[in-house]
Amino acid sequence: MDKSRFSSPRKQRGITTILIVLMVGLAVSVTVAATIYSLRGTQSQQLTTHSATAAQAAAWRGVEALRLYLLQVEKTVWPGWVGDDAKLVSGLGALGVRSAVVSSVQTAGTDLYKVTARVTGEAGVGSALTTATVEVVYDVVPGSGTPGTPEVCHSLPNAPMVFNGNLNYSGGSLEVVNPVDYENVVVAGDLTIGGGSSARISGCVKGNVSLSGGGITNNGHLHSEGDITINQMGNPSGTTLWGRNVSVGNGVSGGNYTAIKAGTYSAVVYSGGRAIGTAEVGGKLVATTVTGGIPWTQGNVVPFNSGRLVITLSDQSRFLLDLSKVTIDASSGAVTGAAASERLRDDRDKGPDNAVLPDALLFTSLSVAGGDASVHTVIAGQLWGQKVSVLGWNGGYNTLWAGGHIDMVSGTIGNLVGGGNMTVREARVTGSGRLAGSLSTPLANVLSEQAGTSPGLPGLPWCDARVKAVDAGNYKGVANYIFESVNGLPQLTVQHVKRADGSSIDGVYPLRNPSAVQLGVLQELMTCTNGNDQGCLNIRQGNGNWVLDGVQKMPAGVLWFDAAVAVRGTTMDLLNTIVNKGGDVALDSSGHRDLVAPNFAGASKVCGGAFYPSNLCASRSEFVTWEGSDSQGKPVTYTGLPIGNTAIIAEEGATMAGWTIRGSVMLGKQLATSGAIVTIHGSLTVGSNQRADTTITAGGISLEVPNGSGLNLLPVCGGGSSAIPSAPASASVLWSRYL
Repeated sequence: MDKSRFSSPRKQRGITTILIVLMVGLAVSVTVAATIYSLRGTQSQQLTTHSATAAQAAAWRGVEALRLYLLQVEKTVWPGWVGDDAKLVSGLGALGVRSAVVSSVQTAGTDLYKVTARVTGEAGVGSALTTATVEVVYDVVPGSGTPGTPEVCHSLPNAPMVFNGNLNYSGGSLEVVNPVDYENVVVAGDLTIGGGSSARISGCVKGNVSLSGGGITNNGHLHSEGDITINQMGNPSGTTLWGRNVSVGNGVSGGNYTAIKAGTYSAVVYSGGRAIGTAEVGGKLVATTVTGGIPWTQGNVVPFNSGRLVITLSDQSRFLLDLSKVTIDASSGAVTGAAASERLRDDRDKGPDNAVLPDALLFTSLSVAGGDASVHTVIAGQLWGQKVSVLGWNGGYNTLWAGGHIDMVSGTIGNLVGGGNMTVREARVTGSGRLAGSLSTPLANVLSEQAGTSPGLPGLPWCDARVKAVDAGNYKGVANYIFESVNGLPQLTVQHVKRADGSSIDGVYPLRNPSAVQLGVLQELMTCTNGNDQGCLNIRQGNGNWVLDGVQKMPAGVLWFDAAVAVRGTTMDLLNTIVNKGGDVALDSSGHRDLVAPNFAGASKVCGGAFYPSNLCASRSEFVTWEGSDSQGKPVTYTGLPIGNTAIIAEEGATMAGWTIRGSVMLGKQLATSGAIVTIHGSLTVGSNQRADTTITAGGISLEVPNGSGLNLLPVCGGGSSAIPSAPASASVLWSRYL
């Protein structure tokens, strides 16, 4: 399964089985459990010298994997393991291990244990099957301190579309069909939509937003940690705008807004009476702590009990505080329970590794950041900012709140609260109104000079635009067809592939001068160049790149390429995941069918053909299943490995023109589209490996969120934490022998 999970080496008593579940997508570069990360390069020279045969090598891989596991077993667990009861070890099959048993755990001194185990490796099939068994004794000294938690090697993207950089749409379309209950589009930089674009979005932006075309999805929202400036767009319906400053120009008339919000308090964070950092926080000021005149800007803040905010400590470490998970004293603003906050560890976090956020916090505002909310003629459920300006006629506002001054030409207000003065030409308040300052023109139902009046400020939304790096090498072990150049010669390595009768065709097939038998298999598998290249022997170009031209036959499964790959025309749907290590993926506009990831194609097509990927298929009619967890952490049985949910995984970028892609797309760098619209059934992540700006001038992207259970999961690791030992653990091989 494409995840790291295991029977936790913590606080277990009398166990009879040790379960080590491997991340299948790594194979050679394997991740074991929560604690065995990459075996790449970790096996000692002492062990590798024993690997005289493939079966022996597999056994020694198992010996090393078990050693790494033992390193992470908590100190408190070991006394319960002492004894001669056999403990079966499972989950090492992907390393070629047939069986492994811990036969004995004995004390050998204070905090020292001797662990005896037998590991059997195997290689080959049928009459060529060989095995080798190693008996090994480990010396183990448990560590102490804070244990780590496992990475989970399947995860949901932060949104159906994630752009790690600026997104500039000056033409073409952008839409998310069948949206879900979270952000549809996330942009880590600035978002600019020009007048020639028909883009309609809902989501969040780390930088500034500028709209002079397109629009916002009905009942959607546009949240920004920067400024939102709208000069022109299609009339919105049920839209929420929330940013540092928000300006809706006179080019937007009509439509309705759920809310328009702007502004936050710029605060010093205190703990135990000592200033420890800074934050921008929304909430209300405690009247007895306010200093200065009206409008209020300085004093202790009572944060709202929703949303998230970033705290930067004096040592430059950064923490994400979830206000819904802490306790907030409504009279003083004191916050408790903050110690459990997440450490961001982003590129702005320069703090030491052991930095911690105190449990008890207090936020004291020194000034207001942003807060300008400016509109012309709109209908809004709520208009809220520090300085509110209504510059047009005949708008309607169910609630109008201003932490400071209000400048209004005309409109109808339901409930009015202002922390400063109000200048108004003509307006009507149907409910009640209170102002801390003066009122330029008397209004019915409005009281001015009301001391202590202030609605506070909404704060800023926090936009989660984090991405996880793409390393194509991690997927080489789970690939079915590996196209690469070795010593300058092109070859295809086939792995985890069987014929319909169950016989394996795994092996290395040279694409230049294959033997007659090899050529026969290649010709059964693939046909390129509109039938003129049976076996696709000529797809490697002189520059080392790969071109799939006029594809008439291609087996289902995971295709892995060591250089740039271009697909130029197909007469069939490609039922594949394309993984690219060393260049861009190009899907050009030549006549083609669709690119369909295995799990989207269905088990009957992927597993029922003349050849099938045995690592993806449990049978000729079913995908493999695996145990995972849902967004609430509850156990779920999923069908189809996460690698089968992806259509393209590339360390570099991609160019696309007019394709329909059924499966998610993960790009390490940039995306370019041209010609007709690209339709993606899945998710799109751009810039996983480095910040990449995206400019769309024509064509565009239509993305449909899949409904199938688990189809949204991506084969990338996330979460987890490293152990912090006060005394490091050690586990070494004391002696070993072949049995």
